[in-house]
Amino acid sequence: MGGYSHPLLLAVALQSLLQLALGQATNGSTTTPTPASGLTESERLAAIIVPSLVGGLLLIGLMIFGALKVRERRQTEGTYRPSNEEQVGARVATNANLQLPPEERLI
Repeated sequence: MGGYSHPLLLAVALQSLLQLALGQATNGSTTTPTPASGLTESERLAAIIVPSLVGGLLLIGLMIFGALKVRERRQTEGTYRPSNEEQVGARVATNANLQLPPEERLI
């Protein structure tokens, strides 16, 4: 379905797929009764599914765009505070039980 560039063509293609799925003939040999609302069952179904798909794809696209922007902002913005690292490093107690390596001597 990626070849359709116009929403109307996409709607027509989805309607024809729905008609095939519902077992209705697309050549016009069988007629379906038109209800009082003026839309057949497949047209009403297409009128529900097409906007739902478009809205869902739009929502997914916006979520991906937002996630990429948040990632970019985290990479490019922020504060560097080396004093925090120095304070954390100063709190670490040294182990007094460490043994010195053997003294190296000349031969």
